Amino acid sequence: MNPAMAGSGNRWSFGLSDMNITRRGVLVFAACAVLADVAGAVPALAEWIAGGYRPPAEENFDAFFADAPSPVLCRRFAVPPDARRVGLKLAVAGMCDIYVNDVRITSTPLSAWTDYGSRVLEDTYDLTAHVLRGAANEVRLEIGNGWYNPLPWKMWGNLNLRDHLAVGTPCVKGRLEIEQGDGVRTSIPTDDRWLAADGSMVFNNIYRGEKRDFRRKALAWSGARVVDGPKGVVVPRGDFPRVVIRERIRPKSVTRQGDGRILVDFGVNIAGTVRIVLRNTIDGQRIVFRYGESLWSDGTLNPMSAVCGNIKDPAVSPHGVAEQRDECLCRAAAELVFEPRFAFHAFRYLEIDGLRETPDPGDIEMLAWSADVKTRGGFRCSNERLNTLHEICLRTFRNNLQSVQSDCPGREKFGYGADIAATAESFFLNYDMAAFYRKTVRDFLDAARPDGWFTECAPFNGIHGGAPNGASRRAGPIGWAVAVPVLLDALVRYDGDLEIVREAYPALRRYLELLEGVWPDGLADKCLGDWLALIKPRDSISGTAHYRQFAALTAHLARLVGAPNDAARFDALAEKIAARFRAQYVRENLGVDWPGCTSAQAYGLYHGGLLTPEMRAVAYRTLKEELVATGYANTAGLFGTQYMLEVLSEGGDMALAGRVVLNDRAPGWMRMIDLGATTLWENWYGTSGAQSLDHPMLGSVEQWFFRHVLGIQVPADAVGCDKVRIVPKLCPGIDWAEGWLDTPHGRISVSWRCVDGRPIVEYSVPDGITVETRPVASGRE
Repeated sequence: MNPAMAGSGNRWSFGLSDMNITRRGVLVFAACAVLADVAGAVPALAEWIAGGYRPPAEENFDAFFADAPSPVLCRRFAVPPDARRVGLKLAVAGMCDIYVNDVRITSTPLSAWTDYGSRVLEDTYDLTAHVLRGAANEVRLEIGNGWYNPLPWKMWGNLNLRDHLAVGTPCVKGRLEIEQGDGVRTSIPTDDRWLAADGSMVFNNIYRGEKRDFRRKALAWSGARVVDGPKGVVVPRGDFPRVVIRERIRPKSVTRQGDGRILVDFGVNIAGTVRIVLRNTIDGQRIVFRYGESLWSDGTLNPMSAVCGNIKDPAVSPHGVAEQRDECLCRAAAELVFEPRFAFHAFRYLEIDGLRETPDPGDIEMLAWSADVKTRGGFRCSNERLNTLHEICLRTFRNNLQSVQSDCPGREKFGYGADIAATAESFFLNYDMAAFYRKTVRDFLDAARPDGWFTECAPFNGIHGGAPNGASRRAGPIGWAVAVPVLLDALVRYDGDLEIVREAYPALRRYLELLEGVWPDGLADKCLGDWLALIKPRDSISGTAHYRQFAALTAHLARLVGAPNDAARFDALAEKIAARFRAQYVRENLGVDWPGCTSAQAYGLYHGGLLTPEMRAVAYRTLKEELVATGYANTAGLFGTQYMLEVLSEGGDMALAGRVVLNDRAPGWMRMIDLGATTLWENWYGTSGAQSLDHPMLGSVEQWFFRHVLGIQVPADAVGCDKVRIVPKLCPGIDWAEGWLDTPHGRISVSWRCVDGRPIVEYSVPDGITVETRPVASGRE
């Protein structure tokens, strides 16, 4: 029988791990069927294919939680002796691990999460180094659910992702391509000639985790099943970075607790999974792995800060607390390797239940996942606490680059617009985010409602603000939608990308026209506001400020794409909004009318044009007085933190900004460090496990490190970093700083230090960049 042509009526069983491709290759080579694509012939069309697994009916809630083996797809193919290149193009709805001749070639199985109903990204893999020429080869695909087949959990008691995401049977579509030395090309598309079998993974969910049954060894093959697949157009991934294992970390400690469970402390909080060697297992041995970002006061695992959608009450959820966990069922073996693949977790601590012996630390690894973005900037200074904060920010950033820039990698994993808007500059200053953020913009364009309203998250997952927080029931809050023009502006300034602006501009214009219809007087009275501020300004203050920001940025982008009439119109709208803001919220001798709220003053001062020069002076004075009154505590939230540090430093009060950053009392970053944080928390006090301990939104302090301590600023009118300011500022507690930023023109380097009380600055800037320098500011107390 020719296994490559096996149909649904044939079964062929073998153990993949026992198959010797080299010995048997010549035999199979003659039997393998291929389709030649020569001299421009049209290749056979690829189809979406899947295994035997079918998701339960939507109303059958319990069935989604039952064991159901996930599919493995297989194709055997011949590689001629003169093959020059062998590749695989593959679009995935779900997750997928790829094996060639029994060797895994995927660092992680996490495919690009998009709105599968709009677009699916196709990956290209070069298999040339992994195949045997003149012999038979095999490609094997193990398929997981990912975002295409989520559980019907009710996150926060009401959000079922299956009601909003494009969902279906996890499947793949693509083709193997073989290019010979004489130019002959062979194309082997995904179709029903591929084989399918049930694998050893019997449950998987991107939040809950994975269950493996190592006793399932032999695979019983039948024909793959052609399915409808997602409706989105398949487009090449291009340069959008894949998620890889960026770091491998050994345990800091491995201890057996009183109840027999093993607690592993890796020392840092990451997003990813583990790899553990299980020794001397017995048949049917059940081992459960649970994950957490912190410990309870008695030293046991606290999983609650990363519980999916805050589903923490087992009485409400019939399938238990939605904690992060993996499970395996062992066979008798001297050694088994367990590495969960079809979920990523947020954790520092791992609890293992079911081991008879305490494992050796050398048998356990933490695998940190992140998008493979290139480091773009570097920062270091004389203050080690600030260097520690810098490293904490970077780890948090990397943990939240899992195909989307997420709010947290455990509890939600969603691409919230506000979190992105507040930290985009900080990400750009540290990493090459151009390709990543182009995809993010397209995610928001795909997520926009049919009538043009932008949503709160992208891909759209059902969270969209709506009344009372949005301008429409179909809209996300304006402070979340503003991520789109903020990203476009940054893509122009840092990378000179005008193509994505042209692509997105019609959606920006349409959205602004919708807002004009809802808020014709310029006052945006609905928003989520300065999220998690301890002293929060009224939502309409932040809403109106972001409405003006959206209009002003869109006017700027309109000029760049050659739409001067639109630019003039939106400039006028921005000024109309500012006038309304001044009339509604500014009070003589007070500033922005919200006493005791530094965030309110920061909103008014950061968004240029909202206040007249006289008003700015009053608001700035009030901001400083309020900070002094609170003992330099940071009571601002997601946006206010970014704005406050920027306006203080631009205003010449670097010393005051430094007091806020270095404040070692709550609330502040230093207290997080003193309490053992290795990633940023969602709020200033977050140690109870109620909220995420791996949240980038307060990482806008990175912007302060680069723009003000180091002094590298890419101004508002820059295109591809063709202009830069070198304006370092002295700050008490910092004696020297050094760093760099890579640009399309080359690397900018800056270093400064104080010698006998005088600042000495050295910098280098490549050709093609216009440089503006200023004397080092004193920092002023």
